[in-house]
Amino acid sequence: MHRFRTTLAAGRKTPYKSWTFLIVPAELAKKWGAGQIQIRGTISGTAFRGTASRGEGVLRMPVPHDLRDQAGVDCGDTVSVRLELDPDPRPVNLPEELRSVFDADPETAALYEELPPSHRRAWAAYVSEAKRPETRVRRAKSAPRGIRARAYPS
Repeated sequence: MHRFRTTLAAGRKTPYKSWTFLIVPAELAKKWGAGQIQIRGTISGTAFRGTASRGEGVLRMPVPHDLRDQAGVDCGDTVSVRLELDPDPRPVNLPEELRSVFDADPETAALYEELPPSHRRAWAAYVSEAKRPETRVRRAKSAPRGIRARAYPS
């Protein structure tokens, strides 16, 4: 487990100016390499799991509002961090409506599996969070177009 102190920072470019990031120290970033990296640890003693990725020249992890609230920290605060790679897989709970679409369209199912985890979770949530069954079915049927475009649901 790596321990360090850092200041939570805002992004410098739109739309990230309103986001808060944990910047991974350069020596860890170099050691961990490129791409999206699953990490876990604590910020000011509050446990989290997240994904770090390169942006604006650094390896960084967005710190969501709920995590900041739990830790009692905000953008600009200096925090104590414990950080390590997260070896545990993060399963995506695929809703039945989306599973049915994938059963009928194996090509789209294969493309879905190639998406980054954040995209897969977004599509699963987009379908499963609809209140009405017919809305879930409609969203699932519209998913292949967005999945092929490697886009977030809208």
